[in-house]
Amino acid sequence: MVIESNWQKMKAHAFEVISRDGGLSVEELEKVVDIGCSDGELDKYEKIVLINIISNLTRADMNDAMWTKVEELIEKFDLQLDSEATIEQFDDDNEDNC
Repeated sequence: MVIESNWQKMKAHAFEVISRDGGLSVEELEKVVDIGCSDGELDKYEKIVLINIISNLTRADMNDAMWTKVEELIEKFDLQLDSEATIEQFDDDNEDNC
């Protein structure tokens, strides 16, 4: 059984929210994570998306609650925020799968 990654849904949801609101709240970040975890786990591509989203949070996004949530996600999913992985690299690697 092949489980399909939800990285595209995560990316689209985050983009939609940021475009609409100009930023991301803790609740919206949790929704992005929920999309990725809907199949029971956060796969490597979903982690790349999450890392990219977290890496692009602005100063305005980073209140105390957001810092707490980001630290929780880093620990829970063993995210490496200094990863060389980028969404652009992932997109290029998977062009044939779209």
